Amino acid sequence: MEPAVEDLVGRAVALARDLQDGDDYEAVWEVLREVAADGPASLRAGTDLLASSDPVARSVGCDLLGCAGDLHEAVRADAASALLTLAPAETDADVTWSIAQALGSTYDRRAVPVLASLAAHPDADVRLKTAQALPSMPPEEAVIGALIRLTADEDPQVRNWATFGLGSQVDADTPAVREALRARLGDDGEDVRAEAVFGLARRRDPRATARVIELLEAEQGIFSWGLEAAACLRDPALLPYLTGYDAASPPVAAALRECDPAARRRRDDFAAALLHSVYDRSPAAGAAVFSTLLETGLTLRTADAVGTRVWSVEALMERAGGDPRRAADVVTRESV
Repeated sequence: MEPAVEDLVGRAVALARDLQDGDDYEAVWEVLREVAADGPASLRAGTDLLASSDPVARSVGCDLLGCAGDLHEAVRADAASALLTLAPAETDADVTWSIAQALGSTYDRRAVPVLASLAAHPDADVRLKTAQALPSMPPEEAVIGALIRLTADEDPQVRNWATFGLGSQVDADTPAVREALRARLGDDGEDVRAEAVFGLARRRDPRATARVIELLEAEQGIFSWGLEAAACLRDPALLPYLTGYDAASPPVAAALRECDPAARRRRDDFAAALLHSVYDRSPAAGAAVFSTLLETGLTLRTADAVGTRVWSVEALMERAGGDPRRAADVVTRESV
């Protein structure tokens, strides 16, 4: 280990050993981020620490590998390999927490079986970190299954993060996913209920409509995420409850547009005319209009030898005053 790196790593381990409060760990993270600026050096240092008999050193080593993987794509695979070698034999809960944290920063699908198994770990903090790490993995069956199990965890923080991950961070839409979210509509935790409502709304599940109406009618008014949920639902039944909100506010305007079939049709007609106008001006633009799964709005994309560009169709419609030819002029001009 290089002397300068060794000094920094030693300081991080000493700080971690002296900690009395988890909130103080930011001081350790600051040192680790300094080491992780050098990807190869931090990979070597972190891997060396994993071989220590001291659980504090192993935990810091995992955290360092996570920092390195987060900052440097080139070292992620090797960082994941080192962590996955350690994971099966590790018995210390703090080190296991750090393993889950670090694996989430590698985005390596080889970590899926380990993280899925940690969803059943006896330590609630480990399960919490697992719930936070799982959405960074490819959304394969084991990931979704683990998140579904964690949405019913006995710990409210675990349920909250798992419901957020399942509802908002992954795009899976299956009966099992919807049922897991529906089950949390009656959760004791307000934040968990909110995440369940939003997750169902993203999937345009009508069971979220009544909950969104309750939010719209609440005395304190609705939060921005609730308006986004209304927009996702596209339910005309929400229109009477949206009219009391400021239509000039972008989240309100989006909800009104998405819930109004006529307004949505005007936007869609504009998008079709815009696409034709872009091709009239630039036949080689490689233009396409698309929507993203479980999201609202339309996107215009052009691709040529210079690169790929994207625009919000709704933003172009507003800029051009609803005139698709003017909007196509904007696209052509900004593509040059």
